[in-house]
Amino acid sequence: MQNAIIYTRVSTDEQASKGFSLPHQKNVLEMYCQHKGITILKHFKEDYSAKNFDRPAFNELLSYIKANRKSIDYLLFTRWDRFSRNQEEAYRVIREFKDLGIEVNAIEQPLDLSQPDSKVMLAVYLVIPEVENDKNSIRTKEGLRRAMKEGCFVGIAPFGYKNYRNPNGKSTIVKNAEIAPLIRDAFIDYSKGVLSAEDIRKKYYHRGLRITKQSMLNLLKNPVYCGKIVIKEWKKEDEMIVEGLHDPIIDEETFNTVQKIMAGKGKEKVHKFSEVDEHLPLRGFLECKSCGRALTGSASKGRNGVRHFYYHCQPKCKERFKAEEANAIFEQMLSEFVIKDDVKTLYKEILDETFSGEKANREARTKQIKIEIGKLNTRMDSIEEKYLDDDIDSATYKSMKSKVQKSLNDLKTELENLKSIDKDLEEYLKLGISFLHGVDKLYKNSTSDVKKKIVGSIFPEKLIFSKNSYRTAFINDLIALILSKHKPFRLLKIKTPRQNGEESKKAPPLGLEPRTL
Repeated sequence: MQNAIIYTRVSTDEQASKGFSLPHQKNVLEMYCQHKGITILKHFKEDYSAKNFDRPAFNELLSYIKANRKSIDYLLFTRWDRFSRNQEEAYRVIREFKDLGIEVNAIEQPLDLSQPDSKVMLAVYLVIPEVENDKNSIRTKEGLRRAMKEGCFVGIAPFGYKNYRNPNGKSTIVKNAEIAPLIRDAFIDYSKGVLSAEDIRKKYYHRGLRITKQSMLNLLKNPVYCGKIVIKEWKKEDEMIVEGLHDPIIDEETFNTVQKIMAGKGKEKVHKFSEVDEHLPLRGFLECKSCGRALTGSASKGRNGVRHFYYHCQPKCKERFKAEEANAIFEQMLSEFVIKDDVKTLYKEILDETFSGEKANREARTKQIKIEIGKLNTRMDSIEEKYLDDDIDSATYKSMKSKVQKSLNDLKTELENLKSIDKDLEEYLKLGISFLHGVDKLYKNSTSDVKKKIVGSIFPEKLIFSKNSYRTAFINDLIALILSKHKPFRLLKIKTPRQNGEESKKAPPLGLEPRTL
């Protein structure tokens, strides 16, 4: 007795929802097999519409055939369009099943595929549904384009709108009463050219405009928000923009301004504090000696029109001094941050010794990684052999291979990182020592952003400027140790006026005091 597996499939969502097509196909196939004396081994039911064979039930069918191919004689279905609507794909799959010794056939359109002439009819059966699909696709696309040219919105409503049919039955969109005002305000804010798209997104995120960074960029570029609809080019028709039936959220003038800014053609953004920062690099790192609040800075214009820069406290506090003098004294203080040659040599030796110990660990880890990679490669070969010998099915093979490949990729990435550390180590040592050896020159020739990073890396606490000197509670411990003139040293921790309540003039200037540990 011969065995078969039967396959039923619907071609549209409507057929699946009504449910009459699948039961009918199954009943016809069962009657045919009963009449021909064919045993049905398994029934695969497909309610997924697709032109190719990437369908859930068909993938299960392939796995079943892979495991039981010796006991299967036929793959049966009612009509050839149930099997496929893609001629090239159908030929490929039919050949694969033929190589496995399985005959593929449609009981309502039977063909003897062993006869060459039957291939002509097979081509007809396969190409007709494919042509129908192409025609339907073209008609659908043309219908959508006609509707869009009339101002209809035929897709899923964008963020801030809802899909809607107007009294004339035409597809359009209406504003979301809660989100639309936020989008309008976001467009207006961005059109001012001060905040970036990400700043705008963060500003309105907790107010209800909960979208991602990329979605925010797409939103600002979408003409639908000013009442337009974009129709993409097709065949010989160019892309066009038409007036939509929906109400705009933002006016066209504001939308165009936003597009110019995003394209870099709008009014240049004015960096209000760029020049000020160059003259006030210590702003944000200074503390008022009188009240303990953070100092700010600004410029004032003299009678001759020249701008003078000052560090000063908040209103009601009279603390104020010239930025030029304070900056010069700070640079002079940095010039004293120079390590002697013997300290530099000792520092390099310590780092070499430390990194050498880490290098031994890295070499051990590198050796271990190579062993693990070898084991995984052997495992990968074993998996492929089992698949070729039909010991495992396709799904199991893909799952096992994916897991092993992921582990291999992770190990190879770790191995490359370990190699790069050794290559860059000497360069790191040079940069670190040169930084300490000439930090004053580096600071003087750097931009305000770099100056702020240098100050922050050396002084974790705020600085107090008083009587042409600086003092602070702490200095970076590592730098303090390296800069010590004698050993052992410990940084003298100087209390600020807020900590001990004393007058600022009694606090000693920044310094290092030798002290036995």
